[in-house]
Amino acid sequence: MSWLTMNDGLLGGVVIVSGVISVVSFCVDVYVKYFILPEIEERLKNCRIVIDAKRCWDNSGFVGRRYRLVAVSLALTSTELLRQQDMVDINEVKSISAHQRRWICIPERVALTAFFAGITALALLGKLW
Repeated sequence: MSWLTMNDGLLGGVVIVSGVISVVSFCVDVYVKYFILPEIEERLKNCRIVIDAKRCWDNSGFVGRRYRLVAVSLALTSTELLRQQDMVDINEVKSISAHQRRWICIPERVALTAFFAGITALALLGKLW
């Protein structure tokens, strides 16, 4: 019985930590959308996927910035595929520094990992459903 209680405490801690990490990641994501995204879009000014996303979603607030961030992320991660479709300028994509690439990719991955860890811990505790 004490093992079960200790395990429940550990899983409860995982839920709390994952919740805190998710909130912090969300705050970082907001920062990226409002400060980093415009810088990167300016550097990718000849990439059709980025131009189209900005044109379609520029005045759509937070949700529009999310879509634009996804377009930039695709340009940075699926460069070869999009280059074949003439959707990106390979030289512009290569000009994006590793530091800026991290701002685009890492916060979302951390948030998703924390979210799934929290959901898993809740399921193991029997409090998910």
